[in-house]
Amino acid sequence: MFFGLSKLFWSMAQPLNALCLLGLLGLLVRLRWKKAGQRIMSAALIAILLFGFLPIGPLLLYTLERQYPTPSTLPLKIDGIIVLGGAFEAYMTAATGQIAANGQIGRVLCFIDIAKQHPEAKLVYSGGAGDIMNPQAMESEDARKFFALAGLGGRKIFYEEKSRNTYENAYYTKKMMQPKAGENWVLATSAYHMPRSVGIFTKLDWSVIPYECDRKIHPDGPFFKSLPSVTGNFYALSLATKELLGSIAYYFTGKTAQILPLTPLEINYAPD
Repeated sequence: MFFGLSKLFWSMAQPLNALCLLGLLGLLVRLRWKKAGQRIMSAALIAILLFGFLPIGPLLLYTLERQYPTPSTLPLKIDGIIVLGGAFEAYMTAATGQIAANGQIGRVLCFIDIAKQHPEAKLVYSGGAGDIMNPQAMESEDARKFFALAGLGGRKIFYEEKSRNTYENAYYTKKMMQPKAGENWVLATSAYHMPRSVGIFTKLDWSVIPYECDRKIHPDGPFFKSLPSVTGNFYALSLATKELLGSIAYYFTGKTAQILPLTPLEINYAPD
């Protein structure tokens, strides 16, 4: 129930979708109440211009990405490395016969890099059928092919295939791997996604080492690092809004220990 409702809600709550719906509402209201409808349409247009031309989305995304900087050192012994799904479009892979990756592929590349540095670690890919429109499309099939191409074909990789969202990633991965106290488990996911992910793992009493990957915003901030882009600003706003709304929803349904850390964290580990 939660999964289906969350997907339906997000399809309408995505910033650009929501503003277009607001404009459509204004158009309908205008048919009966001209001034009121015009005001609603004007508000929608102003919001589109503001969010499109000002780096509000990138600033929000930058705030999320700086919460868990990549640790400069890791323990010498890593017991396991987990990467969260979301980097493949399995339904497109099935349709084209070619691996279809999306903008989150950086987290998978990061996972491969850490895995090659720590051959002693157990490897886990956590991600099942998260596409409500294509429930039969399994990301894990794409991941298997990708890891073989990347040179991990000889490593044993555990595939958690039941999860459909971030909470289920953590829940089913813990159930499958049964981590022990004192073990060092690294969590690799996109930088903007790390605060929500760590909050969920913490809620489930699993202390992981956050290893952020796949930054979307320059570490020095979003200003003057790229040319202005309306589509880029809305893309960043969509990613940030989804994370913030997801964290709030998870917090009030008891699925995460935090909405956001109070301050950016600096995490380093002395060699064992």
